[in-house]
Amino acid sequence: MDSLVQENGDSQASQADRQKDRSETGAAIEFRSVTKKYGSHTVVENLSLTIPSGKITVFVGPSGCGKTTSLRMINRMVEHTSGEILVKGQPNTESSPHELRRSIGYVLQQAGLMPHRKIIDNIATVPYLKNVPKKQARAQAKELMKTVGLSEDLANRYPAQLSGGQAQRVGVARALASESDIILMDEPFSAVDPVVRADLQQEILRLQEKFHRTIIFVTHDIDEAIQLGDYIAVFATGGRLAQFGTPEEILREPADDFVSGFVGRDRGMRRLTFASAQNLPIHPLEAQDTPWQKWQLKIKDGMPAGWETEGRTIPGGSLFVEGGTLRDALDSVLSSPSGWGVVVDRQGKAIGLLNSDDVLDATEEERYRRYGVA
Repeated sequence: MDSLVQENGDSQASQADRQKDRSETGAAIEFRSVTKKYGSHTVVENLSLTIPSGKITVFVGPSGCGKTTSLRMINRMVEHTSGEILVKGQPNTESSPHELRRSIGYVLQQAGLMPHRKIIDNIATVPYLKNVPKKQARAQAKELMKTVGLSEDLANRYPAQLSGGQAQRVGVARALASESDIILMDEPFSAVDPVVRADLQQEILRLQEKFHRTIIFVTHDIDEAIQLGDYIAVFATGGRLAQFGTPEEILREPADDFVSGFVGRDRGMRRLTFASAQNLPIHPLEAQDTPWQKWQLKIKDGMPAGWETEGRTIPGGSLFVEGGTLRDALDSVLSSPSGWGVVVDRQGKAIGLLNSDDVLDATEEERYRRYGVA
Protein backbone atom coordinates (compact mmCIF):
# COMPACT_ATOMS: atom_id res chain seq x y z
CA MET A 1 0.00 0.00 0.00
CA ASP A 2 1.31 3.42 -0.96
CA SER A 3 0.48 4.94 2.43
CA LEU A 4 2.44 2.29 4.24
CA VAL A 5 5.76 2.98 2.50
CA GLN A 6 8.61 2.80 4.98
CA GLU A 7 12.34 3.42 4.54
CA ASN A 8 12.88 -0.27 5.08
CA GLY A 9 11.41 -2.36 2.26
CA ASP A 10 11.00 -5.41 4.49
CA SER A 11 8.99 -3.34 6.97
CA GLN A 12 6.73 -2.19 4.14
CA ALA A 13 6.13 -5.74 2.96
CA SER A 14 5.41 -7.09 6.43
CA GLN A 15 2.86 -4.36 7.13
CA ALA A 16 1.18 -4.97 3.77
CA ASP A 17 1.01 -8.69 4.51
CA ARG A 18 -0.61 -8.04 7.90
CA GLN A 19 -3.14 -5.74 6.25
CA LYS A 20 -3.95 -8.45 3.71
CA ASP A 21 -4.43 -11.02 6.47
CA ARG A 22 -6.84 -8.70 8.25
CA SER A 23 -8.84 -7.95 5.12
CA GLU A 24 -9.35 -11.65 4.58
CA THR A 25 -10.95 -11.97 8.03
CA GLY A 26 -13.72 -9.54 7.01
CA ALA A 27 -13.38 -5.84 6.27
CA ALA A 28 -15.97 -3.39 7.54
CA ILE A 29 -14.36 -0.36 5.89
CA GLU A 30 -11.65 0.03 3.27
CA PHE A 31 -9.80 3.15 2.22
CA ARG A 32 -8.35 2.72 -1.26
CA SER A 33 -5.78 5.38 -2.17
CA VAL A 34 -7.94 8.08 -0.60
CA THR A 35 -6.77 11.69 -0.71
CA LYS A 36 -8.46 14.79 0.67
CA LYS A 37 -7.40 18.26 -0.41
CA TYR A 38 -8.64 21.75 0.34
CA GLY A 39 -7.37 23.71 -2.62
CA SER A 40 -3.66 22.96 -2.84
CA HIS A 41 -3.46 21.84 0.80
CA THR A 42 -3.40 18.05 1.32
CA VAL A 43 -5.11 16.95 4.53
CA VAL A 44 -5.07 13.18 3.91
CA GLU A 45 -2.52 11.72 1.52
CA ASN A 46 -3.13 8.51 -0.45
CA LEU A 47 -4.64 6.58 2.46
CA SER A 48 -4.98 2.83 1.98
CA LEU A 49 -6.29 1.03 5.03
CA THR A 50 -8.45 -1.97 5.86
CA ILE A 51 -10.53 -1.77 9.04
CA PRO A 52 -11.63 -5.21 10.27
CA SER A 53 -15.16 -6.02 11.37
CA GLY A 54 -16.13 -6.33 15.01
CA LYS A 55 -12.98 -4.65 16.34
CA ILE A 56 -12.00 -1.27 17.78
CA THR A 57 -9.62 0.58 15.46
CA VAL A 58 -8.14 3.78 16.86
CA PHE A 59 -6.93 6.67 14.70
CA VAL A 60 -4.24 8.50 16.66
CA GLY A 61 -1.80 11.28 15.89
CA PRO A 62 -0.95 14.94 16.52
CA SER A 63 -3.26 17.84 15.70
CA GLY A 64 -3.66 18.41 11.98
CA CYS A 65 -2.63 14.90 10.92
CA GLY A 66 -5.92 14.07 9.16
CA LYS A 67 -7.30 11.51 11.63
CA THR A 68 -10.64 13.27 12.17
CA THR A 69 -10.97 14.09 8.48
CA SER A 70 -10.40 10.40 7.67
CA LEU A 71 -13.14 9.42 10.13
CA ARG A 72 -15.61 11.94 8.71
CA MET A 73 -14.99 10.79 5.15
CA ILE A 74 -16.47 7.41 6.12
CA ASN A 75 -19.99 8.80 6.64
CA ARG A 76 -19.48 11.63 4.13
CA MET A 77 -19.49 14.44 6.65
CA VAL A 78 -16.42 15.29 4.57
CA GLU A 79 -16.21 14.25 0.91
CA HIS A 80 -12.94 12.74 -0.28
CA THR A 81 -11.13 14.27 -3.24
CA SER A 82 -9.93 11.06 -4.88
CA GLY A 83 -9.77 7.34 -4.24
CA GLU A 84 -12.53 5.11 -2.92
CA ILE A 85 -14.03 4.27 0.48
CA LEU A 86 -15.89 0.98 0.83
CA VAL A 87 -18.39 0.42 3.63
CA LYS A 88 -19.29 -3.28 3.92
CA GLY A 89 -17.91 -3.83 0.44
CA GLN A 90 -19.85 -1.02 -1.27
CA PRO A 91 -18.53 2.42 -2.25
CA ASN A 92 -19.91 4.90 0.25
CA THR A 93 -20.84 7.24 -2.61
CA GLU A 94 -23.53 4.76 -3.72
CA SER A 95 -25.71 5.86 -0.78
CA SER A 96 -26.90 9.39 -0.16
CA PRO A 97 -25.18 11.12 2.77
CA HIS A 98 -28.41 11.00 4.78
CA GLU A 99 -28.92 7.27 4.22
CA LEU A 100 -25.29 6.57 5.05
CA ARG A 101 -25.37 8.56 8.30
CA ARG A 102 -28.53 6.85 9.48
CA SER A 103 -26.82 3.50 9.06
CA ILE A 104 -23.64 4.46 10.95
CA GLY A 105 -23.51 5.41 14.63
CA TYR A 106 -21.69 8.66 15.42
CA VAL A 107 -20.42 9.94 18.80
CA LEU A 108 -19.00 13.46 18.95
CA GLN A 109 -16.55 15.17 21.29
CA GLN A 110 -19.31 17.22 22.98
CA ALA A 111 -21.95 14.47 22.61
CA GLY A 112 -23.82 16.64 20.06
CA LEU A 113 -27.15 16.29 21.85
CA MET A 114 -30.15 18.35 20.76
CA PRO A 115 -30.74 20.79 23.64
CA HIS A 116 -34.50 21.10 23.10
CA ARG A 117 -35.11 17.34 23.27
CA LYS A 118 -35.41 15.16 26.34
CA ILE A 119 -32.70 12.57 26.89
CA ILE A 120 -34.96 9.67 25.93
CA ASP A 121 -35.79 11.39 22.62
CA ASN A 122 -32.15 12.23 21.93
CA ILE A 123 -31.33 8.53 22.21
CA ALA A 124 -34.24 7.63 19.93
CA THR A 125 -33.21 10.08 17.19
CA VAL A 126 -32.29 7.52 14.51
CA PRO A 127 -35.24 5.17 15.22
CA TYR A 128 -37.56 8.19 14.81
CA LEU A 129 -35.91 9.00 11.47
CA LYS A 130 -36.52 5.38 10.44
CA ASN A 131 -40.22 5.78 11.34
CA VAL A 132 -40.08 3.40 14.30
CA PRO A 133 -43.23 3.99 16.40
CA LYS A 134 -42.56 6.43 19.24
CA LYS A 135 -43.58 4.01 21.99
CA GLN A 136 -41.26 1.30 20.64
CA ALA A 137 -38.36 3.72 20.10
CA ARG A 138 -38.68 5.09 23.63
CA ALA A 139 -38.82 1.60 25.14
CA GLN A 140 -35.62 0.73 23.30
CA ALA A 141 -34.04 3.99 24.47
CA LYS A 142 -34.83 3.16 28.11
CA GLU A 143 -33.17 -0.23 27.75
CA LEU A 144 -30.10 1.40 26.23
CA MET A 145 -29.93 3.85 29.13
CA LYS A 146 -29.55 0.87 31.46
CA THR A 147 -26.97 -0.65 29.12
CA VAL A 148 -24.69 2.41 29.24
CA GLY A 149 -25.09 2.94 32.99
CA LEU A 150 -27.65 5.76 33.06
CA SER A 151 -30.47 5.75 35.60
CA GLU A 152 -33.99 5.80 34.18
CA ASP A 153 -34.88 8.98 36.09
CA LEU A 154 -32.69 10.92 33.65
CA ALA A 155 -34.97 10.04 30.73
CA ASN A 156 -37.09 13.20 30.92
CA ARG A 157 -34.25 15.61 31.63
CA TYR A 158 -32.63 17.86 29.05
CA PRO A 159 -28.94 17.84 28.01
CA ALA A 160 -28.15 21.01 29.98
CA GLN A 161 -29.13 19.14 33.16
CA LEU A 162 -26.49 16.42 32.70
CA SER A 163 -22.84 16.19 33.67
CA GLY A 164 -20.23 15.82 30.93
CA GLY A 165 -19.87 12.10 31.61
CA GLN A 166 -23.63 11.53 31.54
CA ALA A 167 -23.93 13.43 28.25
CA GLN A 168 -21.25 11.25 26.66
CA ARG A 169 -23.07 8.10 27.82
CA VAL A 170 -26.21 9.45 26.14
CA GLY A 171 -24.17 9.93 22.97
CA VAL A 172 -23.01 6.31 23.12
CA ALA A 173 -26.58 5.10 23.73
CA ARG A 174 -27.80 7.11 20.73
CA ALA A 175 -25.12 5.50 18.54
CA LEU A 176 -26.17 2.03 19.73
CA ALA A 177 -29.82 2.88 19.01
CA SER A 178 -28.97 3.15 15.32
CA GLU A 179 -28.42 -0.64 15.44
CA SER A 180 -25.53 -0.14 13.06
CA ASP A 181 -22.61 -2.53 12.93
CA ILE A 182 -20.35 0.51 12.59
CA ILE A 183 -19.85 3.31 15.12
CA LEU A 184 -17.63 6.36 14.61
CA MET A 185 -16.31 8.07 17.75
CA ASP A 186 -14.57 11.44 17.30
CA GLU A 187 -12.52 12.20 20.45
CA PRO A 188 -15.62 11.48 22.56
CA PHE A 189 -13.92 11.66 25.96
CA SER A 190 -11.49 14.56 25.51
CA ALA A 191 -13.75 17.11 27.22
CA VAL A 192 -14.32 15.18 30.47
CA ASP A 193 -12.09 14.94 33.53
CA PRO A 194 -9.56 12.06 33.85
CA VAL A 195 -11.62 10.04 36.35
CA VAL A 196 -14.79 10.18 34.23
CA ARG A 197 -12.70 9.50 31.14
CA ALA A 198 -11.28 6.30 32.66
CA ASP A 199 -14.80 5.16 33.58
CA LEU A 200 -16.07 5.81 30.05
CA GLN A 201 -13.15 3.92 28.54
CA GLN A 202 -14.00 0.90 30.65
CA GLU A 203 -17.66 1.28 29.65
CA ILE A 204 -16.73 1.16 25.95
CA LEU A 205 -14.70 -2.01 26.49
CA ARG A 206 -17.58 -3.58 28.41
CA LEU A 207 -20.10 -2.68 25.70
CA GLN A 208 -17.78 -3.94 22.97
CA GLU A 209 -17.47 -7.27 24.74
CA LYS A 210 -21.26 -7.52 24.60
CA PHE A 211 -22.10 -6.08 21.16
CA HIS A 212 -18.93 -6.63 19.03
CA ARG A 213 -19.46 -3.55 16.87
CA THR A 214 -16.92 -2.13 14.43
CA ILE A 215 -15.73 1.02 16.20
CA ILE A 216 -13.46 3.66 14.69
CA PHE A 217 -12.23 5.86 17.52
CA VAL A 218 -10.24 9.09 17.12
CA THR A 219 -7.89 10.36 19.83
CA HIS A 220 -4.65 12.31 20.19
CA ASP A 221 -3.76 10.31 23.33
CA ILE A 222 -1.53 7.28 22.71
CA ASP A 223 -2.39 5.82 26.12
CA GLU A 224 -6.10 5.92 25.26
CA ALA A 225 -5.33 4.29 21.91
CA ILE A 226 -3.42 1.47 23.62
CA GLN A 227 -6.14 1.06 26.24
CA LEU A 228 -9.02 0.76 23.75
CA GLY A 229 -7.66 -0.35 20.40
CA ASP A 230 -7.56 -3.82 18.94
CA TYR A 231 -5.72 -2.01 16.14
CA ILE A 232 -4.10 1.42 15.94
CA ALA A 233 -3.56 3.62 12.89
CA VAL A 234 -0.85 6.20 13.62
CA PHE A 235 -1.17 9.30 11.44
CA ALA A 236 1.75 11.66 10.85
CA THR A 237 1.67 15.38 10.14
CA GLY A 238 0.62 15.95 6.55
CA GLY A 239 -2.09 13.30 6.55
CA ARG A 240 0.20 10.32 6.02
CA LEU A 241 -0.51 6.93 7.60
CA ALA A 242 2.74 6.14 9.38
CA GLN A 243 1.87 2.70 10.77
CA PHE A 244 -1.04 0.33 11.26
CA GLY A 245 -0.99 -2.64 13.62
CA THR A 246 -1.96 -3.97 17.00
CA PRO A 247 -0.89 -1.90 20.02
CA GLU A 248 1.71 -4.51 20.86
CA GLU A 249 3.15 -4.47 17.32
CA ILE A 250 3.46 -0.69 17.34
CA LEU A 251 5.09 -0.61 20.77
CA ARG A 252 7.46 -3.44 19.88
CA GLU A 253 8.43 -2.30 16.37
CA PRO A 254 7.73 1.38 15.60
CA ALA A 255 7.83 1.81 11.82
CA ASP A 256 9.96 4.97 11.83
CA ASP A 257 11.34 7.79 13.97
CA PHE A 258 8.01 9.63 13.93
CA VAL A 259 6.10 6.67 15.38
CA SER A 260 8.85 5.99 17.90
CA GLY A 261 8.75 9.61 19.05
CA PHE A 262 4.98 9.76 19.16
CA VAL A 263 4.66 6.57 21.19
CA GLY A 264 7.11 8.11 23.66
CA ARG A 265 10.19 7.26 25.65
CA ASP A 266 8.27 5.10 28.14
CA ARG A 267 7.41 2.58 25.42
CA GLY A 268 8.81 -0.25 27.53
CA MET A 269 6.45 0.58 30.39
CA ARG A 270 3.47 0.68 28.04
CA ARG A 271 4.40 -2.73 26.66
CA LEU A 272 3.87 -4.20 30.13
CA THR A 273 0.17 -3.56 29.44
CA PHE A 274 0.28 -6.71 27.28
CA ALA A 275 2.16 -8.87 29.78
CA SER A 276 0.01 -11.02 32.05
CA ALA A 277 0.61 -10.97 35.81
CA GLN A 278 -1.35 -14.16 36.45
CA ASN A 279 1.73 -16.08 37.64
CA LEU A 280 2.67 -13.58 40.34
CA PRO A 281 2.41 -15.08 43.84
CA ILE A 282 -0.28 -13.49 46.02
CA HIS A 283 0.79 -13.18 49.66
CA PRO A 284 -1.57 -13.30 52.68
CA LEU A 285 -3.15 -10.19 54.17
CA GLU A 286 -0.92 -9.85 57.19
CA ALA A 287 1.50 -7.35 58.69
CA GLN A 288 4.60 -6.74 56.60
CA ASP A 289 8.04 -5.67 57.83
CA THR A 290 10.40 -3.41 55.91
CA PRO A 291 13.91 -2.38 56.94
CA TRP A 292 12.41 0.84 58.32
CA GLN A 293 9.05 0.01 59.89
CA LYS A 294 6.12 -2.38 60.17
CA TRP A 295 3.02 -2.01 58.01
CA GLN A 296 -0.49 -3.38 58.45
CA LEU A 297 -3.17 -3.09 55.78
CA LYS A 298 -6.33 -1.52 57.16
CA ILE A 299 -9.53 -3.13 55.86
CA LYS A 300 -13.08 -1.75 56.18
CA ASP A 301 -16.05 -3.85 55.03
CA GLY A 302 -13.61 -6.02 53.10
CA MET A 303 -12.19 -3.06 51.19
CA PRO A 304 -8.61 -1.73 51.57
CA ALA A 305 -8.64 1.52 53.55
CA GLY A 306 -4.97 2.48 53.76
CA TRP A 307 -1.85 1.32 55.58
CA GLU A 308 -1.25 1.63 59.32
CA THR A 309 2.24 2.22 60.70
CA GLU A 310 3.44 3.67 64.00
CA GLY A 311 -0.08 4.73 64.94
CA ARG A 312 -0.77 6.53 61.65
CA THR A 313 -2.98 5.61 58.70
CA ILE A 314 -1.51 6.45 55.30
CA PRO A 315 -3.59 6.27 52.08
CA GLY A 316 -2.75 3.27 49.94
CA GLY A 317 -1.56 3.28 46.35
CA SER A 318 -3.12 1.88 43.19
CA LEU A 319 -5.01 -1.37 43.63
CA PHE A 320 -4.17 -4.43 41.55
CA VAL A 321 -7.34 -6.10 40.28
CA GLU A 322 -6.95 -9.87 40.14
CA GLY A 323 -6.12 -10.96 36.59
CA GLY A 324 -4.53 -7.62 35.67
CA THR A 325 -1.37 -6.88 33.72
CA LEU A 326 2.24 -6.60 34.74
CA ARG A 327 2.00 -2.84 34.28
CA ASP A 328 -0.89 -2.75 36.79
CA ALA A 329 1.13 -4.85 39.22
CA LEU A 330 4.20 -2.63 38.93
CA ASP A 331 2.09 0.48 39.47
CA SER A 332 0.51 -1.01 42.59
CA VAL A 333 3.82 -1.78 44.32
CA LEU A 334 5.52 1.46 43.28
CA SER A 335 2.60 3.62 44.46
CA SER A 336 2.15 1.80 47.78
CA PRO A 337 3.70 3.47 50.85
CA SER A 338 4.59 0.02 52.19
CA GLY A 339 6.04 -1.29 48.93
CA TRP A 340 3.38 -4.02 48.91
CA GLY A 341 0.67 -3.91 46.26
CA VAL A 342 -2.88 -4.66 47.35
CA VAL A 343 -4.73 -7.29 45.31
CA VAL A 344 -8.52 -6.96 45.07
CA ASP A 345 -11.22 -9.01 43.36
CA ARG A 346 -13.71 -7.63 40.83
CA GLN A 347 -15.89 -6.36 43.68
CA GLY A 348 -13.00 -4.43 45.21
CA LYS A 349 -12.52 -6.78 48.17
CA ALA A 350 -8.93 -7.20 49.38
CA ILE A 351 -7.69 -10.75 48.81
CA GLY A 352 -3.90 -10.52 49.14
CA LEU A 353 -0.65 -8.64 48.61
CA LEU A 354 1.99 -8.37 45.89
CA ASN A 355 5.68 -8.25 46.76
CA SER A 356 7.78 -5.71 44.87
CA ASP A 357 10.66 -8.17 44.41
CA ASP A 358 8.29 -10.67 42.76
CA VAL A 359 7.01 -7.98 40.38
CA LEU A 360 10.51 -6.83 39.42
CA ASP A 361 11.57 -10.43 38.81
CA ALA A 362 8.53 -10.87 36.56
CA THR A 363 9.46 -7.80 34.49
CA GLU A 364 12.94 -9.24 34.03
CA GLU A 365 11.44 -12.56 32.90
CA GLU A 366 9.22 -10.68 30.46
CA ARG A 367 12.25 -8.92 28.97
CA TYR A 368 14.01 -12.26 28.55
CA ARG A 369 10.90 -13.79 26.96
CA ARG A 370 10.73 -11.00 24.38
CA TYR A 371 14.41 -10.59 23.57
CA GLY A 372 15.99 -13.88 24.65
CA VAL A 373 18.79 -12.15 26.55
CA ALA A 374 19.63 -12.20 30.24
